[in-house]
Amino acid sequence: MRLGIRPKGIQWILAGIWSIACFSFFQWCYPYHFFYKEQNQLFLWSGDYLATYFDQPAWLACLIGDFLTQFYYYLYAGATILTLSLLLLIGVTYATLRLLGMNRWLAIGVALALATLEAVFHLRYDFKLSSTFALIGWLTILLVVIKAVPWRRWWTYALALLVALPLAYWMFGYQVVGRISSPSWYLEKQLAVDSEYYFGNWEKVVTLVESEAQPTPEMLFFYNLVKAQQGQLPDVLLKYTPNEMGTFYKIGPGTPMLTIRNMNELYFALGDMTFTERAAMMACVFSPDNRNNRMIRRLAECSIISGDTLASRKFLGQLEKTFVWHDWARMAPQAERYHNKALFNNQQDTLALSDNAHFIMMQLLDSNPQNETALDYILCSNLLLKDITNFKRDYDRYCSDRPRLKKLYQEALCIWLAGSQASQEEWQHYIKRNDILQQFMQYNRQRGSKAFRDTYWYYFDKIKAPQP
Repeated sequence: MRLGIRPKGIQWILAGIWSIACFSFFQWCYPYHFFYKEQNQLFLWSGDYLATYFDQPAWLACLIGDFLTQFYYYLYAGATILTLSLLLLIGVTYATLRLLGMNRWLAIGVALALATLEAVFHLRYDFKLSSTFALIGWLTILLVVIKAVPWRRWWTYALALLVALPLAYWMFGYQVVGRISSPSWYLEKQLAVDSEYYFGNWEKVVTLVESEAQPTPEMLFFYNLVKAQQGQLPDVLLKYTPNEMGTFYKIGPGTPMLTIRNMNELYFALGDMTFTERAAMMACVFSPDNRNNRMIRRLAECSIISGDTLASRKFLGQLEKTFVWHDWARMAPQAERYHNKALFNNQQDTLALSDNAHFIMMQLLDSNPQNETALDYILCSNLLLKDITNFKRDYDRYCSDRPRLKKLYQEALCIWLAGSQASQEEWQHYIKRNDILQQFMQYNRQRGSKAFRDTYWYYFDKIKAPQP
């Protein structure tokens, strides 16, 4: 008895193997690009919003692509949707080529090659799923024309194409060719930390950053955000040099898109809703088609915290028309975390001429001296710049009643006390840890020694400060 597989079945086995490889790569090697794409759009399930698609070319491809992209938010959904879409592309391509009389082996080879090329296009964060469905649409219409029109009557075939092409352009006339590029592992690492922070998986953020020999500046930005909100920023500030806190950024025409997206996270963690709204709105402006559901959600949070009922209804109303954020929008106004966050909001005059982070943090601390996140950010920012004078001023202003006895701050105070030739009483007033005082005396005998590289004294003497 002879066992075998029919030639037609082998084509589907090849397509299945290709699909498994495609899914595995995107799910376990390249998943965070999907989250970025999902966040940079806003698809509303409402009649007036859906009607806007009819006013643009390729409306059907864009409608299908945007509708499916919103589900990239869910784990495994991005790789699954993309793999199934490319599998559909393989099927349509193979069927079209077979109708044209191509050999089945050559047809499946061309179909797999086309799907692979399309998968390579999707390695870029700005390549849309709509482009894939535009290509599928064009091939589907060609398949229908070939199948429905008799080949012997060339004039009917030409007439059918004349009718079909405008229809195809109206529904699928989209950019179907992307740019060939290798996987952007650098960007994937940044998006991984960004997304895990966004999802609230802070311990995973810490794990991702600490597993890198030299984390990127964007990774350190979120690492510091996590540590600051856990009260541990002074403990890790010197762990990586150069470090990146985001307090020296200025948003302007030349600011990179990822930086603009990140700034709202800094202001939100510090507690200033006015500058959070500003940063979120700018991120929306620079998003594709000015739509960004992550920023709309942030604007809704700001409105809830600030007590702006009309604005919160506007943004929550938009999110209620989505499939992914519908339930969140219903429950958000009652969430306790937003009511607690309101206690740290800036109560000072928030009319400012620029996004001067130092000034913003002073306002926040004047509003609520218990804002430990803002306190550590203002003190650590001074220390990164080696600005001991402003560090001492801010420490006296916000820590006189509640001393912040962190090792980093004690070491920095030693520098100021030594430089100002302080009295014994001043040393006793500021330095509460005798072990640090003894170590400082040892450092002065071995100044610049790498044995002290985990101290602020070594940073102050040997490490270049960032440019503000």
